[in-house]
Amino acid sequence: MSIKDIQQLRDITPFKPLELHLTGGRTLPVATPDHLLFSPRGDLVVLFPPAGGVCVIDPVEIAAINIASR
Repeated sequence: MSIKDIQQLRDITPFKPLELHLTGGRTLPVATPDHLLFSPRGDLVVLFPPAGGVCVIDPVEIAAINIASR
């Protein structure tokens, strides 16, 4: 998935929580737009999960993005 596609979903107003589905089978929640950042070169996605910590993701590992159901 391209950085541009991910940025467009993050920047939709009003924001709706997202789920990143990775090629390895993990699903990572994106609670707010502030939890999802991009490297200046556009080669990494940085996610701060609601439970804490940090995930650095290569965009090619993102298989799909869904709007999370509440």
